[in-house]
Amino acid sequence: MNYQVREKLIDLAAKQQTITYQKLSDIYNIGLDMQASEYDRAEIGRILGEISVYEHNNRRPLLSAIVLTKGSQYEGDGFYKMAQNLGFGPWKSLKENAFDVMEIKRCFEFWSNNNNIESYKITL
Repeated sequence: MNYQVREKLIDLAAKQQTITYQKLSDIYNIGLDMQASEYDRAEIGRILGEISVYEHNNRRPLLSAIVLTKGSQYEGDGFYKMAQNLGFGPWKSLKENAFDVMEIKRCFEFWSNNNNIESYKITL
């Protein structure tokens, strides 16, 4: 798991901010180009998926919810498909019923609590 990306997402969620896939890649010099490469889009999805699965397994909100596509300001379909694999329901239904908005709100609420930051930000 990319712990540096996880910590950045926690910091953003604590400030109730979102970020785009490309900006996330640029900040950490991951070297991915969301517009030019399908492989790069899959790779950022893999990184974010690992983080969200880890959070879900520890009964916390899906941190990848706060990472959005630049133009549309929505999550990519991979986010909803990951949520489906985690048991949240059919991905198309999740997408249609604002699962992303609810999950962003859960992230903001959870990570803006200083006790949660102190207890769960650092991963061993």
